[in-house]
Amino acid sequence: MDDNKGLGEGMTSVDIYCHRQHKGQWQQEADEQGLSLSRYLIELIQEARWQRLSNEA
Repeated sequence: MDDNKGLGEGMTSVDIYCHRQHKGQWQQEADEQGLSLSRYLIELIQEARWQRLSNEA
């Protein structure tokens, strides 16, 4: 069963395991942009996917 952890309708969570240093760097970058860490990582992932798709075309 997928536990939405109290998130809104249609939302779910993903566990990411990384080095503490990377998390600290990502958090700092997110803070500089006024974003939550979650939103920042989602935007990075979407940007990378878009870049990959444009390179395949």
